[in-house]
Amino acid sequence: MQLTQSEMIQILRKRAGLNQAELGSRAFSTNFDSGRTKIKNIELGKQRVSDDDLKRIAQILDVPLVDIQPPQQNKKTTTAQFKNGILISQKVVDMFPDLAEYLEMLEKASLIDDLDLIDYLSKRIADIWRDGPKLGAKSPKKIATTT
Repeated sequence: MQLTQSEMIQILRKRAGLNQAELGSRAFSTNFDSGRTKIKNIELGKQRVSDDDLKRIAQILDVPLVDIQPPQQNKKTTTAQFKNGILISQKVVDMFPDLAEYLEMLEKASLIDDLDLIDYLSKRIADIWRDGPKLGAKSPKKIATTT
């Protein structure tokens, strides 16, 4: 799973401490309202981003252009990166409540190299593993007694 371009822009904008209006007005040399509207539409995936727009956004966010390019153009996110990963079957994931959600968040955190978030999520996943699988409510065994 990869982050979308819209998600990357939003995450990097927030990490830079900018709101939509600040990023938009600085990247597109416009007023706050117009800038906010454009960034809002970009982050919602409602507006296509030109190559020039991407360059300006990357410059304002102080990140390499490759970090916000669409996934198919982003050379950093190749399948070769994941060849040493692990594959967990859906059956196993289903046995651990909330595991799928945390694994998805962990993958996104690793794509943006957010070490604090990776640390937090890793601890949460470890807690889930430590608690063991939840196979559903098992009915207690009945013991037959004779008199």
